[in-house]
Amino acid sequence: GAVPGTLATISSVRMGREMTELVAKVTPLTRDLTDLVPGIFLSNLDNGDYLSFNGSTAFSSASMIKMPILIAFLQDVDAGKIKLDEMLSMQQADIAEGSGDMQYSTAGSEFTALDTATNMIIHSDNTATNMIVRRLGGNEALNQRFRQWGLQQTLLRKPLPDLEGLNTTSPKELVSLMALLSDGKLVSMKSRDRAFDIMRRTVTATLLPSVLAPDTSIA
Repeated sequence: GAVPGTLATISSVRMGREMTELVAKVTPLTRDLTDLVPGIFLSNLDNGDYLSFNGSTAFSSASMIKMPILIAFLQDVDAGKIKLDEMLSMQQADIAEGSGDMQYSTAGSEFTALDTATNMIIHSDNTATNMIVRRLGGNEALNQRFRQWGLQQTLLRKPLPDLEGLNTTSPKELVSLMALLSDGKLVSMKSRDRAFDIMRRTVTATLLPSVLAPDTSIA
């Protein structure tokens, strides 16, 4: 059956006070950036206070599109449409260059749905992502789900790796989605815990983990 609260949309995410003093600190750090546009959205889930720097701007999503895909996957697990231990068969069309090692397996190789979804996140595996997207009904089925959640800038247009940058999202939409996930509004509490457990196991440690205290928990 349906999970309580699956009809929640990002418009229900609580917005508190703008962190103006933090904006004043962040803005000078972006002045010398000539070759890229920074987009930042930060939310304190305890009180809704937020920082937005181009937060509502649509950007090429690159691998960040994998996060809403994971949530859609877990929704279908909750609804009984997908079993975590069902076997997914890799097709030639799924195999994608870039992140992840599943591309080196042969077409016809089988992986459990859970292992495939986990690889999609912890190794940012593009082949795994394409397999999960296909299992969930393809791009348009996912875009329809994203719209139901209230997302307008988060769109899946191309299989990965999306070298043209046609898949899009925004910092604010992703953070709002994380807030809904954290509140257990999109998936069951069991699936919420599974999502954060998977995200905490992400292997790449060159970005946030490299500048935060070693014992910081990052999902």
